[in-house]
Amino acid sequence: MRRALKTIVCVIAVVLCFVIGAGATACSPETFTDNGYICDEYKDNFSVGAAVLTGNINRYDKAGLMHHFNSITAENEMKWRFVEPEEGQYSFGAGDSLVSWAKEHNTEVRGHCLVWYKSLPPWLTQKELTKESALEILRKHITDVMTHFKGELYVWDVCNEALHGNISQAQLDSGDIWRRGSEASGDNSLDWYGLCGVDFIKEAFRTADQVRKSLGDDVKLFYNDYTLNNPLKRQAVVKLVEMLRADGIAIDGIGMQAHYRLPQYEADRDAFMADFEDSVRTFTDMGLDVHITELDIQVYPYNGSTQAFDGLPLEVEIAQGEMYADIFRVCRKYSAPTAAGHGRVSNVTTWGVADDHTYASTSIHTEYPLIFSRDLQPKRAYYEIISL
Repeated sequence: MRRALKTIVCVIAVVLCFVIGAGATACSPETFTDNGYICDEYKDNFSVGAAVLTGNINRYDKAGLMHHFNSITAENEMKWRFVEPEEGQYSFGAGDSLVSWAKEHNTEVRGHCLVWYKSLPPWLTQKELTKESALEILRKHITDVMTHFKGELYVWDVCNEALHGNISQAQLDSGDIWRRGSEASGDNSLDWYGLCGVDFIKEAFRTADQVRKSLGDDVKLFYNDYTLNNPLKRQAVVKLVEMLRADGIAIDGIGMQAHYRLPQYEADRDAFMADFEDSVRTFTDMGLDVHITELDIQVYPYNGSTQAFDGLPLEVEIAQGEMYADIFRVCRKYSAPTAAGHGRVSNVTTWGVADDHTYASTSIHTEYPLIFSRDLQPKRAYYEIISL
């Protein structure tokens, strides 16, 4: 009965939004208290987060949108290029600002990220490096950054995107699963695997674990990557975890980025959701927690698609809302351990707050991947998520 009543209210609200217009009172943030805040709806399951910048968090807060989240991720402010622009010289002001905002708003903060092949400072990417010097720099950076944010964060993405973007069966069978060479090239990028082999992953997690223990910090340590719903990429992550565990190196969880596209889901909804659930189940069965760390649902089939909408069509928005709901439904299903020693889904985070700020828009077309519109109004995804 409760869900039926909520669904009726949600449908009425959606209809009013389209009939009255995006700026009308019926869609204003004040109505969220009638339908509910997302993080409150899932408070018994997992935290709900959003990636933010220092430049937009206050605007979203003023619009009432930040009430939906009890976790935030620094979209850029804690990446290596921003916190250590010169060797040994740190710039924590932007990250500290987000932490201060979070404290004032009783919100947790995710650290993103300690080592990635991208978003590195020029002093590092242009430096003559050996394996030994690269690992020493890596250890120092992790130690300094984690020490600065001691007790302020609940999780760190220790290592980000260390695997091939796409993995074939032959690569999986041969063990050729690590990102390197041209995949890790470009401005502000570094081929960590080419320099250090898998030792950069091991040293990142080993150092992070040593630092948290020395600080008495209970921050969790995660590996974060994309397309982990793909069965072959999923098995590559299993190999990565097994490699760490074989050396006695701690890892607490897996971050599934979840940058998805609506046409992939619509092509075969059952198959898409089965792959997603299989990954969640595989990781939690290994005793790992799962976070959906960078969720967005793009409406075009690929970046170069010539298809272009003049505004988001209602039927597309409805389908996108259903996809969001299916993802949240699976996450709720695994929000408690399914057996002793198993992990759980303990966070779902969208990569952004509203469609007015998204990396996914290009010169070819405007994307609409998030839960709230460019006008900071609730989309169908919000009503679907809140009424599960």
